[in-house]
This record gives sequence, structure tokens and C-alpha cells, in this order.
Amino acid sequence: MSTVSAVLIFRRFTTKRLKAFSLVELAIALVIIGLLIGGVLKGQELLESARLKTIITQLNQYRLATNTFVDRYGALPGDYDKASSYLKAGLKDGNNNGIIEGFGLSSSGGAASHEALSFWEHLAAAELLPNNTPPTTKLGGVVTIAHAPLDGMQGHWFIIGSANGNKNDASLLTPLQCLTIAKKLDTEDPFSGNVQMRNGVQKGKGGQCLKDNKILNTATKDPACVLYVKL
Repeated sequence: MSTVSAVLIFRRFTTKRLKAFSLVELAIALVIIGLLIGGVLKGQELLESARLKTIITQLNQYRLATNTFVDRYGALPGDYDKASSYLKAGLKDGNNNGIIEGFGLSSSGGAASHEALSFWEHLAAAELLPNNTPPTTKLGGVVTIAHAPLDGMQGHWFIIGSANGNKNDASLLTPLQCLTIAKKLDTEDPFSGNVQMRNGVQKGKGGQCLKDNKILNTATKDPACVLYVKL
């Protein structure tokens, strides 16, 4: 057998062996990739769950701070008419009518329209919260407070959304995120109870938060909702 023939036979033999071995490697690689993707997706789910739990913790903290303030001073934060005297000089006093007035992101308007902003300033001055501005969430946006923000919503409500002028009603949460929070705090009905959802002001992304029959449109994966939680 010539040297050339021997080389050709060796190459053909080793090529077959390499092809067979590469298939095994490919199979192993696919398994590893699948495990990695599964791990990443699970990690994202855990991170998402942690962020939503943080929002719930925030809301409970604000409720506790508000109740403590009322017990201590006999008035709602923001609406307290002696804040500049008993809390901190320079604070704006409320009119003490039992209503936190204003839209939450601006003090312009009537004489008491600052109260929704002053709500956080009064709580911070009373050392019940660390910051004197509307707090952010782990999902972005901010938390504001408003009295009767929409038709049918009586009393005071925390609003979890994004800025839209002087209001906080631009889309922030996905319908599924709202559903998760609502089920932990109250019921999943968007139009009843102490936790409600509405369509946010749209920015050209995704669909609406709610379907025409007023149930959550969980097929929408983009931020489309504003969450309202009663104080």
C-alpha cells in the first residue's frame, strides 16, 4: 500500500470518528444550553417576584406611617395645619379638612393642592419615612397619593404609575404584575375592592390593560396599567 493511500484511509477513518464525536458534543452542549436558559428564566421569575413583593412591602410601610402620624398629630400628613410649627420650619401647612388635596406630582392649582406632595414631606419630617418626595418602585415609576382619584373611588388611594403631567396615571405595570399584587392584597377584580387597576395613559406600546369586558388583559406583556391601592 502506498503512503498516499494510507494517508487517505487514515483521514477517512478519523473524519468518521470526529463526526460521531461531534454529535455527542453537540447533544451535551444542547443539554447544557437548555439548563442555562431554564436557570436564567427561573432567575428572572424570582427577580420579578421579589420586585413585586417589594412594592407590597412599600405600601404596607406607607400605611403604617400614615396611621402612626394620625395617631400622633390627629391629622393626615399633607393635610396637617401645624406642620411648620410642630414638625419642621418651612413646611407647607395643610388646611386640616380631612382630605389630602392635589394630584401628587405638582403643587400648582388651589391653595391646598400641595397636600399630596406635602404628604411625603410631613411623614419624613416626623421621621416616619426616610425621604420627602414621592418614592420610586423597583419597577420604576413612583407612588403618589390622591383623594377620590377616579369615579367610584372614595377615600384616599396610593397610585402606582408613571408621570403624566401633574398626575401619576401613565402606564407602569403589566396586567400580570397587577394581578399578582392584587391577589396578595385583595381580589383580582379590577373595578372593586381596595386594589383596583385601570388603563394607563398609553405611550404607543402594547395593548390595553383591560379588555372591553373589564377584566385584565393578561395577553399584554408590555406595561399598560396603573395600580390603585386604598390607604
